[in-house]
Amino acid sequence: MSTLGRIGWGLLLLSMSLCAGAQDNSQETAPAPAFGQPNTPILNPENPPLSGLDEPSLELKKSSRSFISPALQVGESGDSNAANELNGSRSEAMSHVLGAFDLQKFWPRSDLFLEYLGGGAFGDDPFFARQLQALGLEGITRWRTGRFTLRDVVNYLPDGSLYAGAAGGFPGFGIATGTGMGMGLPGIFHESFGPVGTVPRLSNTSILDVVQSINPRSAFTLVGAFSTAHFYHNTSDLVNGDESTIEGGYSHLISRHDQVAAVYAFQLLRFPDTAGGEIFNHIFNVRWSHTISGRMSFLGEVGPQYVVLEYQGSHPNLSVAGRAALRYRYRRTSLLATYEKYTAEGEGFFAGSNRQVAQFQVRRPLGRTYDFQAEAGFANNQRLQPFVIAGVNANSYNEGYVGSILRKHMGRSFDAIVAYRFSDVDFNIPVKLGGTTGKTAQRQVGTIALEWHPKPTRIE
Repeated sequence: MSTLGRIGWGLLLLSMSLCAGAQDNSQETAPAPAFGQPNTPILNPENPPLSGLDEPSLELKKSSRSFISPALQVGESGDSNAANELNGSRSEAMSHVLGAFDLQKFWPRSDLFLEYLGGGAFGDDPFFARQLQALGLEGITRWRTGRFTLRDVVNYLPDGSLYAGAAGGFPGFGIATGTGMGMGLPGIFHESFGPVGTVPRLSNTSILDVVQSINPRSAFTLVGAFSTAHFYHNTSDLVNGDESTIEGGYSHLISRHDQVAAVYAFQLLRFPDTAGGEIFNHIFNVRWSHTISGRMSFLGEVGPQYVVLEYQGSHPNLSVAGRAALRYRYRRTSLLATYEKYTAEGEGFFAGSNRQVAQFQVRRPLGRTYDFQAEAGFANNQRLQPFVIAGVNANSYNEGYVGSILRKHMGRSFDAIVAYRFSDVDFNIPVKLGGTTGKTAQRQVGTIALEWHPKPTRIE
């Protein structure tokens, strides 16, 4: 069966087996969850349970209308390293076409959100074409003292080939790309900055989240998550893997603006037997958050993690995992700064890694019709295995990016986009990937695009 056929069957089975879909940033478009008493503090969306997955909302706009909404983006890019290779410098023009279809539907005790995103990128070579297929959904069911949420994101993405579109922002709400999927453990929603090569990847993340309040100030939470990544046409010997997580926690609101939580989680990272075996990870952390509705939220967490690599013996390691995240909203400017330290799958380069990530983003409207966004990120990755089985033979690598996006609103249905992104991957020693050898892969992409997003159509 062809790759496209497998993807189509996967999307069909997923959509048939799951009954609900949504996005975490639906706080901007979804109604405030009605958890019994209207002003129950621990279940207020402006300050949700800290041990759960939802982030405090700084956006006060909410909508309770059901609608469908299409979107379309077409663009042209100049790419300094179109093959995304080590030491690559072959410039090429690339075109992309991306479409999105979103649905949100509300019932008295349940919400449904669904998004499909599809399209492709095309180079100067008539035989160069890369496709993107993605489906995201989230279903929410509420009762008087709690909530049950089911999330799933599945996508087929050729690594690197669609940064022309990503640099200008994907059309739609971001459900299908996992944008704003929430909190949880450090790194549970991590995404690659810009891996080397154009190896197609099929990935899926499924999450079940249950919140149960025990009084107006305290709640228990339970999270189960599973994610997997599989590389196709894998000439670079990248490592497939999957990750299972079970997380339980207790949250307590100690004041109007402050909340504390304790969380324990178990993670299992699995790789092919020929690549790296299994990694068992026990994590305990304490969290504290300070939230000022509509203006600021800060989260800090830290705790020990006990990691055991099981391959040709047992290799234990005791370390620290943690995170800090600050979101601040001025009158016209929004800031986001995050830092995370955790155990990761290794992005295909390693069968498990110790990872540290720092990211920064600023958004600001310029006048009445312009929006500007700038962002930057840096990550350090240390190989967890004491020996090389698969992937690359480096001990560590750094990756980083900087980018900016300027949007011009042309009426209510069209945006013009100008974007730029620079990315860099740097290994500590020369490695071989996809037939090329080197230490560094750098890429610059400049994009101009036009996006159409008509007024949503109500379906009530």
